Amino acid sequence: MQDFSRTWLEAVNDILTNGDPVAPRGKMTREIPQRTIVVNMRKPVLRVPDRSLSYKFMAAEAFWILTGDDRVETIAPYNSRIKDFSDDGERFFGAYGPKIVAQLPYIIEKLQTDEDSRQAGLTIWRECPPQTKDVPCTVAIFFNIRGGKLNAHVFMRSSDVWLGIPYDVFNFSMLSHLVCGLLNEHRLTANAVSPGKLFLTAASSHLYETNWEDAKLCLASQVLDQVETPKLLWNDPTYLMSELKMIRDSRPGDACRWWGL
Repeated sequence: MQDFSRTWLEAVNDILTNGDPVAPRGKMTREIPQRTIVVNMRKPVLRVPDRSLSYKFMAAEAFWILTGDDRVETIAPYNSRIKDFSDDGERFFGAYGPKIVAQLPYIIEKLQTDEDSRQAGLTIWRECPPQTKDVPCTVAIFFNIRGGKLNAHVFMRSSDVWLGIPYDVFNFSMLSHLVCGLLNEHRLTANAVSPGKLFLTAASSHLYETNWEDAKLCLASQVLDQVETPKLLWNDPTYLMSELKMIRDSRPGDACRWWGL
């Protein structure tokens, strides 16, 4: 399977080359409808040097989501701009964590009861959302086990390939690592489930005009090799969470070591 970095660059190039001009809320974008990317969830970190990412925030957001948190005070120290999307400065209306954590027991029960189930899904979208700064971009996530691999199928109404996808792919992959770990607690080692593919489908895959020039620079970037996540991360939920917390709390330069950067 092609690695995430090359898949991401293809998506960027496709939108810049073939995207239609669309301006929701008066902000110009180029957009491709109904686009799907496929990612190996054991290699979920974008490694394109000209796309500068915060690996501390990447780990912090994953930890925040997987603990079911929705508070501004627990994520804002890792991203100074994120608080601007809270309506009251205290919590986020569209936070993924509470919805995911509340539905995880159902996911695990479905997959334990029937490994071939097609019903192991959770929803993040809020029906008829009120006027808010934080309308969820993700609608639903479904999991299935095929050939001993856990695959995740994510459906998004809106996906910013520059700002969102590098972090979303990591978050959904870490969620899948957690699901694997929770399943493997009740399985023999020989029957352990490992992370498979992430299929991320967006009704709108887009790039804002403000990011077009930076995105073009990335197309000429040298892609760095990707590092696989170690087995303990998808076999031990406690270890996964402790590693995410450790990276979140590390010095900025040290946050890169987990991915060999």
